[in-house]
Amino acid sequence: MTSFICCLGAVFICLPASAIVQNAQSQQPSLSSGEVDSIVRKFQSSYADTFDRRDAKGMAALFTDDATFQNEGDVTQGRATIEANLVRLMAKLPAGTRLEDKATSSRAIAPEVIACHGTSHRIASNGTSTEMYFVRVLVRQGDRWLLAATQIARPSALPKPSSQPK
Repeated sequence: MTSFICCLGAVFICLPASAIVQNAQSQQPSLSSGEVDSIVRKFQSSYADTFDRRDAKGMAALFTDDATFQNEGDVTQGRATIEANLVRLMAKLPAGTRLEDKATSSRAIAPEVIACHGTSHRIASNGTSTEMYFVRVLVRQGDRWLLAATQIARPSALPKPSSQPK
């Protein structure tokens, strides 16, 4: 099978050529920026809700069957493996830790594919916050938007570019 590699920030995604051709041949109109923003907000709400409830199975259900999840260096592929990884990650978090995500840039890169960059804050019950950055690739499967790939990383010690929130 022929594949293409797509670079989204620091995330490289390998897409089957058939998916590229199928999307190129699609007669669906592109999503408007308002539609993209609405889809991303709804997805982020579900993602944060499952995190806040420590629902690893529910969070894993937000991923495609063959999704790729990178969390601070560890790369996990496949929904079942991602779920097992989420169980371990969530067990390490202090009780009451919640998640707040904010998209800083989202756009449709095809009628059924959205790339989203943003900041994520893990907020402990004592109010301390850990800032992270994320890149997410959402794909439409039927009437649902699911994560096909995501990368979560801590900020660099280098000064932030002017395009990023302070």
